[in-house]
Amino acid sequence: MNPAIATKALNYVAVSSQLVKRALDEVQVHRAAQQKAAAMRGNVLALMLKTGSVAEHQKDAAEAMLGSHAETMGLLKTAIEKLATLKGQLQKQAADLGQGVDEHDVGGAQQAGYDSLEDGYVGRKTSQKKASDEAILKVLGPPG
Repeated sequence: MNPAIATKALNYVAVSSQLVKRALDEVQVHRAAQQKAAAMRGNVLALMLKTGSVAEHQKDAAEAMLGSHAETMGLLKTAIEKLATLKGQLQKQAADLGQGVDEHDVGGAQQAGYDSLEDGYVGRKTSQKKASDEAILKVLGPPG
């Protein structure tokens, strides 16, 4: 046999062997990731049901979505968008706290003859004189 051909054949076998080893290592890593995800799937689904993220009648569909990486990413994207929306709503509500209110927003608190002792809402913000205001004014004395 020609030594040059034998050397080329050995080099070919060595490169092929290394290529197959890399491919098998990649498959092994992929399978390990799939097994890890599959082990988490039941807990995630249970949490989704417990928190109301998924209704009971959607359980099978959610389980199928969690079995696919692409669909799981779609679920994650939807959850992030929903959280961002809720965060925006909470920030708006927090920004609204402490702001002045119109008469039509407060209802009975702005009506003539308001009596804070009869109001069903303890600590209502109002521009009307409350019983606690009258007690403080009595201690301070007449304006003068």
